[in-house]
Amino acid sequence: LTLLVGILRHEGYTQVDRATSGKETLDKCQSAAPDIIFLDIEMPEMNGIETLQALQQAGIKSQVVLVSASPTTQYVMAAKEHHAAGFVVKPLSPKTVTDAIRQCLKNLHPGGVGVSV
Repeated sequence: LTLLVGILRHEGYTQVDRATSGKETLDKCQSAAPDIIFLDIEMPEMNGIETLQALQQAGIKSQVVLVSASPTTQYVMAAKEHHAAGFVVKPLSPKTVTDAIRQCLKNLHPGGVGVSV
């Protein structure tokens, strides 16, 4: 968790929050849903897949990237089945994190992000 926050801040993302459990994630997202959520598969109270399902059932439209040190076929298939925006494998690197963010941004803005002058 600390490594991911460090990578995000180093890459220039300033609005970074963290939660230590699936329940805490769900509670925080119900008051202010972020554009992108990184969820570890292994979390207390609810695992990452259960948290993803709960977010979807609550109508939270954030892009969710699942993170795991154990990328089993079961986890990867569950991520796809529940429409996760991505799946990254630990140990995390700045490249894997930024690649996942870029994919999420493409999903959020399919026509690209434009700038008006």
